Amino acid sequence: MDNVKHNMALMLVDDMVADGKAHFTFDEAKQRVGRSASATANLLRRMVRNGLVDRVRRGHYVIRRLGVLGTRAAAEDLAMVVASAFSGYPHRMAYRTALDEHDLIVHPVRTIYVASTRRMRVKDLSGRPLRTVYESETAIRTGAVAQGQSWISDIERSLLDAAARPDLVGGAAVLAEAIAVAGTRIDLNKLNQHAKRLGWEAALRRIGSVADALEVEGLSGQLAPLRSPVADLDLEPSSGMTTVWRDSRWRVRWAQSPVELANVVRQ
Repeated sequence: MDNVKHNMALMLVDDMVADGKAHFTFDEAKQRVGRSASATANLLRRMVRNGLVDRVRRGHYVIRRLGVLGTRAAAEDLAMVVASAFSGYPHRMAYRTALDEHDLIVHPVRTIYVASTRRMRVKDLSGRPLRTVYESETAIRTGAVAQGQSWISDIERSLLDAAARPDLVGGAAVLAEAIAVAGTRIDLNKLNQHAKRLGWEAALRRIGSVADALEVEGLSGQLAPLRSPVADLDLEPSSGMTTVWRDSRWRVRWAQSPVELANVVRQ
């Protein structure tokens, strides 16, 4: 990058940071530099190549933090990346991404899971696969807490997300692992309030069943159904599941015994 373009790039980043912006759009950059669309595009390409900014998706960029300026790695600040992509739309980092961010699971997560009112067409953010789960604005805001310039499920909502859609976190074993790790960190009142507001009776029953069967400290024997169960449900909904064990209190059917699931969680 020649000196003129280098200075222009630094001035653009400096102006953005001075205004408190961590991410910006192509149109914002074009307006600030006062150049043509093609000249702005060329400048941004050079800035990406030289590690000053990251291209999150088409027309959306994030400014590198000081510690990673000039590096070739993709943006590491997940909240900043998500905030840039979903700017202006209610959203919440959720499901397996939230479990990972709260250190409730061991194995790292590459796919970014975001609940949003916007149906995104893009399939990746900063080189990582993106999965958008559509939710109403009310559902998105339930249990959402600020993380940087973005939002994420709190721990209680993270467990309810996982219990409502085990398929989006990796199945019953991952759900059980998250419940076991969360344990005494869970606010029982908040968990119940979220479940009531969302109408997620089934999710709470799955959490209660796992907590009791695996004798999870802080949760075992502490939860109660929102109302008395009138029908059975599967711990991990799937076609053709064979019931190996049934929780008579919660009326939850398991595809493996509690001992087998506990052994998987403790590995």
